[in-house]
Amino acid sequence: MNRHRIVAKLIGWSVPFLNLFRRPEPWPYDLDELQNLEEGTLGKELHRFLHSRNLGYLPKYEVHDTYHALLGYGTTVTEELKLQSFMWGNKNSTFAGKVLFILGFIVFPSKRDIMRAEIKRGKSAKKLSGIDVVSIIPVQLVKLRTDLCIN
Repeated sequence: MNRHRIVAKLIGWSVPFLNLFRRPEPWPYDLDELQNLEEGTLGKELHRFLHSRNLGYLPKYEVHDTYHALLGYGTTVTEELKLQSFMWGNKNSTFAGKVLFILGFIVFPSKRDIMRAEIKRGKSAKKLSGIDVVSIIPVQLVKLRTDLCIN
């Protein structure tokens, strides 16, 4: 089994454990509501992100999935490491995100340059930690990325 598969398995196994400690606010949007939002909105892009991968919501990770759509990251191990690197640089990492970032930095030395670039991208963006993610679901994605300095 290669390192990508091992890390992917670790991520999958960690979710039920981490959910024991997560207490996010209930997510107010179902997938049909996202699908019916105006074209170009973050919510519509979130629906497209999930639908194109044959995914539904991962309970308690809706905000995380929204960050994938907002920031334009996929769901491979490399893309997840890029997301966590961005969040590290943006000072918006969760405990699990920090663990994944450190693990990725150690296990994948060939990805360090990519991760460093995403840290820089996160540092240059406005801080995401103060944003009410639910409130930006109906906002145009291009406007959000411009306002948040997400290149």
